Amino acid sequence: MPERRLGAWLRDAEHQMNLEMNEFARSYGLTGMQMSVIDFLGRRGGVDTFQVDVEREFHVQRSTASVLIKRMVEHGLVTRVVATSDSRKRQLKLTAQGQQLVPIVTAHLEQQDALMVAGLTTQEAVAFRHALENVTRWGKAPEKGSK
Repeated sequence: MPERRLGAWLRDAEHQMNLEMNEFARSYGLTGMQMSVIDFLGRRGGVDTFQVDVEREFHVQRSTASVLIKRMVEHGLVTRVVATSDSRKRQLKLTAQGQQLVPIVTAHLEQQDALMVAGLTTQEAVAFRHALENVTRWGKAPEKGSK
């Protein structure tokens, strides 16, 4: 039998991660994607964040991000306010309810990360991270200032 392709392993791993994330999120009345956005906004701190930033981070179309954010606004997790820098843009901010979920989401994602490298040596874990970073860079122009 031929050896399984790496892409198949990555697809299955992503699928398993999404299933687990959605199951965990469900207990909070959320989706895994909403929890990922909460994590993203929480990690950005005070940096101005807009819908386009969500589109880029999660590689989704404008319409998908718009529906996602609209539902998060309806659930009281984020607000959309007119940006001070450009009145055509809407800045995204976590509400108090969204902020309360940040440590829960962070702890869960850190636990998920730890499970991914459980059983690996430190060197193997570093190599795993490096390999995943390389895959995500395929087809992207090098960032300014990077080697």
